[in-house]
Amino acid sequence: MSDNNSSLDAGKGSVGKQFTSEGSIGKTAESVGGPFSSEGAVGKNFNSDGAVGGTAQSAADTMQGQKPGMFDKEGMVGKQFTSEGSIGGMAQKMGGPFDKEGAVGKQFTEQGGIGGTVQDKLGGK
Repeated sequence: MSDNNSSLDAGKGSVGKQFTSEGSIGKTAESVGGPFSSEGAVGKNFNSDGAVGGTAQSAADTMQGQKPGMFDKEGMVGKQFTSEGSIGGMAQKMGGPFDKEGAVGKQFTEQGGIGGTVQDKLGGK
């Protein structure tokens, strides 16, 4: 884990913590209430599992080394190329040269020419 703190982190960041119930923005939203409360149509999007808050926290976790990088075999993009991911899974269904052990498919595995290079250069935590 990295010692770098992201300003977006809800627990440690100068920006992120302002959106929590203890932060200035979160407190104001709760006092306004209705759609702006933490359970409201607008406010719930800023919670740690909401559309905005969840995306910001995910970015903070990645920047702080708490999540794999985007192109890592376990990252948001990289995992799509594994045999369980959306792209790699489709290739598995097609089979033949696109199978993870086929002439084309094996190039996209962690040990393959393409997948291995991406993992080495862009992957990792």
